[in-house]
Amino acid sequence: MENVAAIHNTPEKILVERDNGRNLSFSGELIAKASSSDNRAMGSSWSGETGRWQVLRLYKTARGKYVAQRINRTRWQGERDTSEAVICENQEQIIEFFGYGWLAKELYGEACIDAAVDVDGGAL
Repeated sequence: MENVAAIHNTPEKILVERDNGRNLSFSGELIAKASSSDNRAMGSSWSGETGRWQVLRLYKTARGKYVAQRINRTRWQGERDTSEAVICENQEQIIEFFGYGWLAKELYGEACIDAAVDVDGGAL
C-alpha cells in the first residue's frame, strides 16, 4: 500500500525518539539516511565493531528546519540502542552535529550538502 502523504506531497507526522532530551515531533520528510554495518563482510560500510553500527538520518520539517539524528545500534546482550537528535536551522549546524567521518559524508552526498572547504575562499 502506498503512503497517502507521499502521493499528495503532504508532509507526514514524524516522531524522533532520543536519549539526549525530549522526543521530537514534527511534520516533514526524511531527506537522507546513511548506515554502517556490523558485518565485516559488508566491506567499506563495516562499522569497525562487530555487533555495533550507526544509522544517521536527516529530516526536513514542513517549516524548513532540519532534524539530525544519530542512532547507535547494538546486537550485544546487556546493551541497548541509543539515539540522539538535534534541531538544526542550517547546513552548518547539520555538519557540526554529524562531523566529517565517512558515514556523515555519505549522508551529505545523499542530502546534496557540500561540506567541502573552498581553499581560496573559505567554507562553501
